[in-house]
Amino acid sequence: MGFQRRTLVSLAVTGLLAGGLVAAAPSAANAADGCNQNTAKTARSTSVWSRTIELRANTNNVCGWGRISNGDPGDLVWVDRSYDGGAHWEQLSITTIPTNSRTTFTAAYNDQGHLMRACGKAGNRPEVACTGWW
Repeated sequence: MGFQRRTLVSLAVTGLLAGGLVAAAPSAANAADGCNQNTAKTARSTSVWSRTIELRANTNNVCGWGRISNGDPGDLVWVDRSYDGGAHWEQLSITTIPTNSRTTFTAAYNDQGHLMRACGKAGNRPEVACTGWW
C-alpha cells in the first residue's frame, strides 16, 4: 500500500476512534529484531460483523500482531500498544484485507513489556472492535 493511501487509511481510522489514541506511523524501529509469527497462539479475540479479530502472540510472549479472518477485501486490522495500562496508546500497522482474500495479518511488534491489543472493522461498516489488552 502506498504512503498516501496508508496515510488516508490511518486518518480514516483515527477519525473513527475517540479517547486516548496517539496515532503512530509504524517504522522498522518499532518491529522487534527476530520477532516473527512462528509458533503463534491467540492471546485475545473478539468479533465484529462476523469477522474475527485476534491478537496473536508467539510463544515467548514478546511479539504481538493482529489478524482479521472471515472478512472481505477492504476490511481493516491493526494493533495498539500502551505504555500506561491502556490510558493512552499508539496505533501500529493498519493492514487491509487484499483482493481475493478473507484474512490478513499485521506486522509483528515487540510488546516491550507493555500491553497490546488488536482492533479491526468491516470496511463497509463504522463499528470498530478491539480485543482486551494483553
